[in-house]
Amino acid sequence: MSRGGGQMMGRPTPLWAGVVALSVALVGCTPAPEPEPTPSASASTAPSPDATSDGPPTTDPPADEIDLDALACTDLLDLAVAQAQFGADAQFIAELGPAEFTGIMAGPVAENALTEATQKIGCIWGIPQSDGAFTVVVAALPQASRDTLTTALGSSVFTGTLIGTAPAYTWERDDALGMFTTVYAFASPLWVTVNGAGTTSSQTEITGDVLSHLRTLYPSLGD
Repeated sequence: MSRGGGQMMGRPTPLWAGVVALSVALVGCTPAPEPEPTPSASASTAPSPDATSDGPPTTDPPADEIDLDALACTDLLDLAVAQAQFGADAQFIAELGPAEFTGIMAGPVAENALTEATQKIGCIWGIPQSDGAFTVVVAALPQASRDTLTTALGSSVFTGTLIGTAPAYTWERDDALGMFTTVYAFASPLWVTVNGAGTTSSQTEITGDVLSHLRTLYPSLGD
């Protein structure tokens, strides 16, 4: 579900080399953690578990199971949104192969989190035969991996924000070819990355569309 690049491209291999070159630092701010909810007044009167129970009450499994392998890149982002934010000639270019996830995240903590993902899908969008491209990566993370990543982001060059209700972090920088932005957003257990040419505003719109598609596919997603 990338690393900032000093050089961009219309073909996958040069993009990864450029993306790796710029994004080795992880040093911004993050929203203050939300306070834990206060128990309701009725909590103390809630019935206790049946004394004859064999164990603690169990919760029902999620109504939907996340299966990123079943998705196509075009399930994650509307072409009209990509074109509105990136240019009328923008299109889906390719899905990342298994070996192409290495080196595309901004910094070693994010790189390590991606290796710990239980599922992932990556997509290249952009303008063919040009230096303009961006990646969309969606990964399912264990909670411990997410906690380590968001803690690092909180003391990094990334700026904390919200995209809808989803906690997110953005990093915009200027390179030789123009603005380059990384956006990380979280809808538990999924981590969405949009990374490449473009401003924070444009990449946030793209990230928001990806989140919207994921919430439609998997209504039980959290934040």
